[in-house]
Amino acid sequence: MPKPDQKNEIYIGMALIGTTGLLIGLVMDSPLLMVIASFLGLVVGGFMVIICVGVLVGAYFGYRTGDRDILIIAAGTGGAIAGFMGAQLELFFKK
Repeated sequence: MPKPDQKNEIYIGMALIGTTGLLIGLVMDSPLLMVIASFLGLVVGGFMVIICVGVLVGAYFGYRTGDRDILIIAAGTGGAIAGFMGAQLELFFKK
């Protein structure tokens, strides 16, 4: 988890994952899903900034396939894997 004195990173994470949720709702063509997914993205982004990197990397590889469904699955999977890796790295570097 980010330290409390690193407020800028928290806001960047919230913006990136909130935008990702908004775009998932846009791809699914559902205004309700856009609101729900972006809100959940804001909540998750406030807690785990490393997930942003995973979502972006997963979305990039999903975009390269050219299929919308794979794009969504790859973005979610990338975020999940990055979250797990961040938790494990935090255990190694904890003082």
